[in-house]
Amino acid sequence: MFEILMSMIKEEWRIHSTIFSGMKFFLFPFVISLFVFLVSLLFSIFSSIITFNQIALLIHYLFVLFGLSVGAFGLLGREIMNRRFEQASMIAYSSRTLPLSEKRILLNFFIKDIIYYFLLWILPVVVGFAIASPIISVNLNYSFILLTTLTLSFLIGLSISFFLSTIYVHSMKLLIGILSLTIISGVFTNRYFHTNVMELLPSITFFFNPSMNLIIASLAIVVILSSFSIFFFKVDYAEKKRMFKNHFNVLSNIFRFNKYSIFIAKDILDMNRSGGGMGKILFSLLFPLIIIWLMLSIFLKLLPTTNTLIMFSIFLGVMSSSIYNWLTEFDLFTAYSFLPIKTSEVIKGKLNTYVLLNIISLIILIVVALVTSILNYLLPSIASFIMVSFYSLAVTVYLTGLHPNILLYDAKILLAYVLLISPVLLALIFLSVLNPFYLLMSPLLMVLSICLIKKSFKKWDDWEQQSF
Repeated sequence: MFEILMSMIKEEWRIHSTIFSGMKFFLFPFVISLFVFLVSLLFSIFSSIITFNQIALLIHYLFVLFGLSVGAFGLLGREIMNRRFEQASMIAYSSRTLPLSEKRILLNFFIKDIIYYFLLWILPVVVGFAIASPIISVNLNYSFILLTTLTLSFLIGLSISFFLSTIYVHSMKLLIGILSLTIISGVFTNRYFHTNVMELLPSITFFFNPSMNLIIASLAIVVILSSFSIFFFKVDYAEKKRMFKNHFNVLSNIFRFNKYSIFIAKDILDMNRSGGGMGKILFSLLFPLIIIWLMLSIFLKLLPTTNTLIMFSIFLGVMSSSIYNWLTEFDLFTAYSFLPIKTSEVIKGKLNTYVLLNIISLIILIVVALVTSILNYLLPSIASFIMVSFYSLAVTVYLTGLHPNILLYDAKILLAYVLLISPVLLALIFLSVLNPFYLLMSPLLMVLSICLIKKSFKKWDDWEQQSF
């Protein structure tokens, strides 16, 4: 067990240190710590608007959100147990050739990912806050509590996503039933028992009122949900052979109005036939957005000058760019290398597919506006969403090309990503506070986005493609 885990950890390190130098990967958590340190210095400004407890609640739910967005292991089925990096056989594939059970392999893979997320994300966040604590006059003891509670919050989000994705693979109807029951229970509890649903998680309650029982409850949630998911994890489906009708020509004809119809058809087929299919977008986009909406609905009540729908549209724009990550997850340029195709053409195909799939996010925004009856700000919300999503996409493509899931772990690239995205988001939020209709000017971002995209084409055509 331990030997497999250590081998997987070494494998993960070697993969990233091969892609970019080991030093760049090593510096990644330091960039996170630096960013958190700088943000923590602004606490004195935010404290006049929002209390320390409210900030703590927000941070914890961000980590629950983070866990939800990365925990859909149940959807990855064959991918994580197969060749995640195309021709390179991974240790996770060894259940096919060695006397190792798939569940044992998955358990080690699951623990390995937890260790990496802890070292690369959770620990650096706490370290950055701890360094800033004496400067902002916050008790250093909070850092030790924060390390425990953020880890538990992340693990709870991770295990919930793992559990729901496993249910999804087995039965979509059962998943809908569980989600419906959960939502109804949450509304009922909030309305009739006057309980703040946002504070129900034991890991969050522990931060405000430390108790060993709360730690045990948090660990129980993680262990029970994760154990269930691993036990019922589905690698091979019921049929011995997976057979599909040839829909390529049909899809190509449907999108024949687009120059890149062939690429779009291939992307849709790849997404649909891979483990989890379109459910990947559901778990990495829709569920986190539900939590974001709940968080905004609560915290923006403290800021009467801001509009919930506007803020939601900005966050939605950033998160929808993750669709591009899914489109490039298991499709490398090496598959096209024997064809007379440039890297830029493959990227253009992905961009066109992204535009079509991004309609899902636009529909979500419109539905939210209709349900909440905030129609007077729908137009500026749509404008900000479209521009933020395309600008975020342009930055992602420029910095990472066809490899966003890998290259964003390069400390230099991550820092550039944050520096290019953050000022624009802050500017849009500031404009929305002054007057939401100022966001109708956000299409000006399209000019910058187009320039970045054009530079991306030349940059990645000249870049020697690697087989990751």
